[in-house]
Amino acid sequence: MKATVTWMLALLLCSATLPAQDGMENYMALMKPGAQHAFIEKLAGDWTLEGKIWQMPGAEATTFEGTAEHRMILGGRFLEMESQSGEGDMYTESLILMGYDNRHKEFTYVGFDTWGTYFVTAKGQYDEEKGSWALKGQDVDPVMGFTQKYQFNIVMIDDDTVRIEVVFFEFPGVKEKEFKMLEMLYTRK
Repeated sequence: MKATVTWMLALLLCSATLPAQDGMENYMALMKPGAQHAFIEKLAGDWTLEGKIWQMPGAEATTFEGTAEHRMILGGRFLEMESQSGEGDMYTESLILMGYDNRHKEFTYVGFDTWGTYFVTAKGQYDEEKGSWALKGQDVDPVMGFTQKYQFNIVMIDDDTVRIEVVFFEFPGVKEKEFKMLEMLYTRK
């Protein structure tokens, strides 16, 4: 009897660890870079950039130029995008981390620049037909007193040309529901 109880207890303990092992195997698989990470690696390299920024819809764009270096980091899990552009009051440096979240099945974006001490985030999908990512985000601006809603459109024109647009939605003081504030054209060096 004692041997039967011991055997049943051992069987129960072993079977209880099976789902945990399956869960751990699934989690371990989610930790590894996959096809989406290899896809964003196409954006790695050295780039020149030409940019346009609009203060308001219909206004004349201010243009600027710069350079960028993009590289995969953390074992191929994220694309680190560093750039310097503009001059004088328009000079800026930026750092962007782009990745793919295997858990939530979406691309992610976190951006920092020298125009502020804050960061912005966005997430979304890649549209194969359009050849572009549409990454949406929002941020509460406590100084201006409103919530900014925006989208980063990242368009792969070809392997050596990429366009990034920043579009705001329902921006205060702007009649248009969509306002493209920034456009940057990246050309591989």
